[in-house]
Amino acid sequence: MIRRGRKNSYRVLRRILMVAALIYAAYYAYGRWFGFNPEQILKNSLLKTQNFEAEVQEVVSPRYKIKAYLLRDKTNPIVAMSFIFKGAGWSTEAAEQAGISALVEQLLLSGAGKYDEEQFADILEDKAISISFSSTKDDFSGAVMATKENSTAAFDLLKTVLKNPRFEASEMSRAKLQLLEALKQQQEQPGKILSLAFAKEMYANHPYGRNPLGSAKTVKKLVRADLIDFMQQRFTRENLIVGVAGDISANELSHLLDDVFGSLPQSMKIGEVPLVKAEFVAKSKDIQLTTAQNIAMFAVLGAARNEPDFYPLYVANFIFGGSGLNSRLSQAIREDEGLTYSVGTGLGLDDKLPLLVGSYSATPDNFARVGQILHREWKNFAKNGATSAEVKTAKDYLIASYNLRFASIADIAAILAYMQRDNLGRDFLEKRNEYVDAVTLKQVNDTAAKYFDESKLIQVNIGNFVKNSTEQEAQ
Repeated sequence: MIRRGRKNSYRVLRRILMVAALIYAAYYAYGRWFGFNPEQILKNSLLKTQNFEAEVQEVVSPRYKIKAYLLRDKTNPIVAMSFIFKGAGWSTEAAEQAGISALVEQLLLSGAGKYDEEQFADILEDKAISISFSSTKDDFSGAVMATKENSTAAFDLLKTVLKNPRFEASEMSRAKLQLLEALKQQQEQPGKILSLAFAKEMYANHPYGRNPLGSAKTVKKLVRADLIDFMQQRFTRENLIVGVAGDISANELSHLLDDVFGSLPQSMKIGEVPLVKAEFVAKSKDIQLTTAQNIAMFAVLGAARNEPDFYPLYVANFIFGGSGLNSRLSQAIREDEGLTYSVGTGLGLDDKLPLLVGSYSATPDNFARVGQILHREWKNFAKNGATSAEVKTAKDYLIASYNLRFASIADIAAILAYMQRDNLGRDFLEKRNEYVDAVTLKQVNDTAAKYFDESKLIQVNIGNFVKNSTEQEAQ
């Protein structure tokens, strides 16, 4: 009993640390987009000179011909796997089962096979094994990481989860209550209200426009059989993509792939989500809400990962709004006029509609001015493009900083999976910087003229837009 009590204490501590990690991650993400200095980070990083000389191998399992990319690294006795069930994300849900992806994601680690939730958690804790799952619009993915010594136990647990999840009634009830509470909280948080409204404005009746958590009505109706069917229809060898990094040989991995994933169904049993038929015509929508900060989200059509415009747009976006404090937007809005702490742009690479997206926030009295500067800079970038110095600086940073993405074995495994998902080629790690370096000033400026088209800019705002009496009298 004492041992169990200690484990429960450790588990509570672990959850506290996980929450702390999430808070740190959110702070980091905020800083990355809106408050960081990339040149300074790069200057201080030991990773900037690291080279990945080992060749990425394609491994094929002997029985089921399951493929994986492997980057073997015996520097540390750690093994990491990242896997993707492509086309199995929440946009594939039936309307009457909206929210089932979130429920499955939440319940997959609540016990499997002969292990109940507590026993399962004990094994993860005792053997320092990490297993996680995540559902996005397009995919359902997972990751495993363990020491070499405990990797067999880790992959046995993963196999058990995929083959025989428990989905016990008590755990389902608790998970549903948590989802229902999350749905309520969505309506109390301005950022989430805006995100959902923006999705509805951008995607209309397309599945992308749905709430990823579903609705109270659909969540309440879900039963265990629905979750089992969900997995059987989507978690298959046909749409499985695997990346592995660390201390494991190609021979070991080939047999591991059959063992872990061989019992999955061969083929998917769901239809493909259609492309989004979005009409990009300039419009702006306000959502009235009393808040300390008004928030805006905006977007135009972007370039897909394998389109010729991708790398020129990648560089253009970095210059305009993707490089934190050094971006044009941040310089014009934050540094020059001190109107906001948060403004930036990025590339949205969803399968059915790539976007160039952005956001900013400001106090209600500064919000209109920030919007004016954004539109001014947007039009100027489309008309005049970037300078040769800006393009060189952007390319130099994007090339030199690439190794920052490989801070852990888990990061490497993830990119190996996405290299396959996006058909980037087994030599992508070697060639990626060449793709960036090949971008020319003309390509960047042609891309800026093509994509930074103000007549196609869609924007949704949330906050306090009621004019005060002085403003009304002035008009």
